[in-house]
Amino acid sequence: ARVMAAKLFGLVAAVLVTAAAAAPCAPADVSIVQDNAFNDMASSWIQTTSGISEDKMAVFTAEFRLFCKSEQIKDVPVHASIGFRSGSGAFRVVNSLNNVSVMRNEGGSYQFSFALPERDTPSGEYKADIYFAGIDAKAATISIMHSVPLVSGRHMEMLALGVLAAHAYYVHSKFSSSA
Repeated sequence: ARVMAAKLFGLVAAVLVTAAAAAPCAPADVSIVQDNAFNDMASSWIQTTSGISEDKMAVFTAEFRLFCKSEQIKDVPVHASIGFRSGSGAFRVVNSLNNVSVMRNEGGSYQFSFALPERDTPSGEYKADIYFAGIDAKAATISIMHSVPLVSGRHMEMLALGVLAAHAYYVHSKFSSSA
């Protein structure tokens, strides 16, 4: 009976230690300092049987620090869930990004990155809800704005050439000598 009680005590102690390590702070007491948050488009060219095609990805990255009542939280595992909204509508979770890994460094900063195909990445607000491992309550949120250009690639080059030609014509017409 004592052996069984000792094993049970050990199991309960292990669960409590794990829970204490996973959530060092009540989510309501957590604040966040967002050090970096940006996105960009990355392109790669892929050789296929029908020729070369361009593969574009929207890449998002954020770096942040977490605090509990003004004390920096370090070395605590967290993960993120990514949501999206266009305009002022409600956020919806991006299905493939409901459990994004978050890395942490020795200085206590946290960082995550994710990439989405350009065709599946509309303009709008992307937010990352940050959770302590094993806790369902959201601890913090990071917001990243993303906009898709109306004109890009070869179309942008042609538009730029047209604008430059119009400027050159205007300058030429204003400063040409009349003979």
